[in-house]
Amino acid sequence: MQAPITLLFSDSGLEKTRTLSAHLLDDAFNCIQFKSEKELLSLLSQSAIQLLIYDLTFFEKKPAITLLQKIQTTYPDLLIIAVVPEGAEDLIESVLQLDLFFYIHTPFDPAEIRIALQRAQAKLNRKRAPIARGKQDETASFHGLIGQSQGMRQLFELITKVAEDEFATVLIRGESGTGKELVAKAIHAHSRRNKKNFVPVNCAAIPDDLLESELFGYTKGAFTGALQNKIGRIEYANGGTLFLDEIGDMKPSLQAKLLRVLQEKEFEPVGGLKACPVDTRILAATHCDLEQLVKEGRFREDLYYRLSVIPLSIPPLKKRKEDIPLLLAAFINTYTTQRGREPFTFEPHALMALMSYLWRGNVRELENLVQHMSILYSGKTVRLEDLPEKFTADFDPSTPVDLPLSTDILEQTEPPHPLAPLEGEAIITTVADISWESGQVDFNELIDDYERQLIAQAMRITSGNKKEAAKLLNLKRTTLLEKMKKKEMQDL
Repeated sequence: MQAPITLLFSDSGLEKTRTLSAHLLDDAFNCIQFKSEKELLSLLSQSAIQLLIYDLTFFEKKPAITLLQKIQTTYPDLLIIAVVPEGAEDLIESVLQLDLFFYIHTPFDPAEIRIALQRAQAKLNRKRAPIARGKQDETASFHGLIGQSQGMRQLFELITKVAEDEFATVLIRGESGTGKELVAKAIHAHSRRNKKNFVPVNCAAIPDDLLESELFGYTKGAFTGALQNKIGRIEYANGGTLFLDEIGDMKPSLQAKLLRVLQEKEFEPVGGLKACPVDTRILAATHCDLEQLVKEGRFREDLYYRLSVIPLSIPPLKKRKEDIPLLLAAFINTYTTQRGREPFTFEPHALMALMSYLWRGNVRELENLVQHMSILYSGKTVRLEDLPEKFTADFDPSTPVDLPLSTDILEQTEPPHPLAPLEGEAIITTVADISWESGQVDFNELIDDYERQLIAQAMRITSGNKKEAAKLLNLKRTTLLEKMKKKEMQDL
């Protein structure tokens, strides 16, 4: 029998507490209530909380979202169920952007509470269940990084050692798409600073004229429009970790100010006259050759040596192809099982083609492929001819390709104890991980895809009963029929 799940929820008014408590009086949950923000943070830091029911009406609107973001960053393994007032579209949108485990509405709907708790219980029990694994599998995952190759095992060991020293700067090198931010997060999560903020900054994505104020903050009146003091990301990372991605794109004047932070452990806000002390560990990352930039005079030599106290390199995917089946299995689980779709598999020749591909976009390119295939081939087997042309153009099916790991892992993408749909279950969906690198996304296409998924899952749960499916989706039956007709889904 599984141990009770420790659940934390707010004492958000007598009526709400009674309604919620009626569904929590179960041996499956060990319930703790908090009455203030201070008590909430204290309980999270001192107790092994597994599930948080977070009522956004318990705090003021803006601080509620800010605090929720902080909790989510600080406790990445914590399952969070947000409580949002019915009709509060702005709060719902903010919650969806955070990609939380679940959200429910007030006034409370007993069925919705039951579904949320059953889902949480099942997920946590699966996580805690002992899974028979071979020796190889024990090092397959490390704080979100996946791999069993020699290069990745060495990387995991190095991250563990680096994390023990919470002051030394680290320069993370790797091609685009290899997971430099994941490595930085792993260092932070494994260090003693993990209770404080992890603050990422993409130096290439923020215009030069804004990056300084983003990093250092500014004082009231520092420039036109500075109506009040603003905390910079360096100060926000005080006690925690600041991750500077694409550090090679930082302009020289900012490089000088950053050097002072590293040397003197202090900074000056824009427009400030007094230096402020700060205790933050700086991790930097780049895909550029910083030594070459130093030779060209585009990067300060003294800053380079300050940043690269501990250099750390991430192997590109083309040099660790034995990890491809593991990565495929993990992404298939993410984009199918966890999102209400049927898993899919690859036939041997299709997998061989992927193993022989060069993967210039590295792990990010592989993840995008799986996301694409999960929409088109859910519940099917992907053949060689089903792959996009670029993956097969240079592949010769007659050429033998070593598969260091068994392809069985691709045939077992579901969790060991999959959760079957519950009777009367509501639809669960999460915000997809959208890549913004191209500069634009097709909003209408994404919304259309979400609607298709929701309708298809509702019809599957209700065995094709449109009236019941409409109830699950909180739609009028005529509205559902119109959407299905427009999307050519009448045969579901």
